[in-house]
Amino acid sequence: MQSTQKVGNQLLNTVFFNKYRLVEKLGEGTFGMIFKCESSDGLCAFKFEKKRPNKRSLLKLESDTMIALKGPGIPRIISYIEEGDYNIMIMELLGKSLEGLLKASPEKKLSVKTVCLLGIEMLKILKYLHDKHFIHRDIKPDNFAIGYSNPSKIYLLDFGLAKKYRSSKTLEQKPMMKNKKLTGTARYASINALKGYDQSRRDDLESIGYVLAYLLRGNLPWQGIVVKTKEEKYAKILYKKQYISPEQLLIGYPSELVNYIKYCRYLEYDQEPDYNYLTTLFINIIKNELNEEVDYKYDWIKNDIDLQKNI
Repeated sequence: MQSTQKVGNQLLNTVFFNKYRLVEKLGEGTFGMIFKCESSDGLCAFKFEKKRPNKRSLLKLESDTMIALKGPGIPRIISYIEEGDYNIMIMELLGKSLEGLLKASPEKKLSVKTVCLLGIEMLKILKYLHDKHFIHRDIKPDNFAIGYSNPSKIYLLDFGLAKKYRSSKTLEQKPMMKNKKLTGTARYASINALKGYDQSRRDDLESIGYVLAYLLRGNLPWQGIVVKTKEEKYAKILYKKQYISPEQLLIGYPSELVNYIKYCRYLEYDQEPDYNYLTTLFINIIKNELNEEVDYKYDWIKNDIDLQKNI
């Protein structure tokens, strides 16, 4: 079987459906590959997934979810097509991910103001998602990106692990199951998710806290753990998250950021989060501690870095 890198290189400059030409490979992962495309209608992105015999398409599931969620902070889906050995999702082209922006920043960290602005926007997107009865379950810096033509806009990506957490008709939440395998990325997963509990709104929100801490610090204390098995790694990450307090994690940073993580950790499984309270924490830091405005002037807008590459 050819490597995805070799296949990706072969696909460059290929024209699909007499309209879309692949001009740049933007990334790859377990899902397959993603490319920047040119067409008569402008730029877009192609996300490829290798077809798996007798298995449903995760990309089709993701496409259907994103179409159902259509709204602020959700990338626009242009089309989903099955072609040859691949399933293809054509979507709005985005700019750098937050992970890419962090790596491009001179200090490999983001400023307190930028992190608080991101917190405000992330909460807006998650509230919209949760109000639509979905949870994301894989909140991480790679899954947020800025707009390609508008770097002040923030988007949430990769809905392959998203699921409904309650009935859209009765609003009844599904009972919490235990002994579940972790869904998502352990580095940013909530304590309850690492313990094997079913995820809900609280877990998405707690993950945001770890993402923001990572962007502020440039690292997290539970990175780089060397073990033999995935289970050992998860157990050690869980141990560190439980015994490194939010105060220790965010020492030297505004107390509101500590309060954010504490609030999320105390939420009950089916409790309605107070998104307004959490948003106010970030606004207070910007206005009262930094004496700045909520103007969405992120670090990457002020700094001279290349924004037109890498989702």
